Amino acid sequence: MKKLLTSNGNKISSRSFDNTGNFSFSIKEHIDIEGVKYDPKIGILALDIAVRLSRPGFNIYVRRQHKATIGKHHKITPDEAKDFVTKEFGVSVS
Repeated sequence: MKKLLTSNGNKISSRSFDNTGNFSFSIKEHIDIEGVKYDPKIGILALDIAVRLSRPGFNIYVRRQHKATIGKHHKITPDEAKDFVTKEFGVSVS
């Protein structure tokens, strides 16, 4: 994840975050990722990265059997997601 964010310039738009704390961004060329070399057989690929953040215990909301509701304090807000990404990965959110 750190390599993907650094190849994006350590910047994410605040519009990339949704209401449940998930975010996504894109990389125009996969060769911008650190350690990846150009292969003429593959060419150049663009990547779209989607990240889902969840707290422990969130599985009860998405599992197939015995679903249960999640309290509103257990859900991740966009502000909490922005703070987490800034703190853990050193990304600036604009």
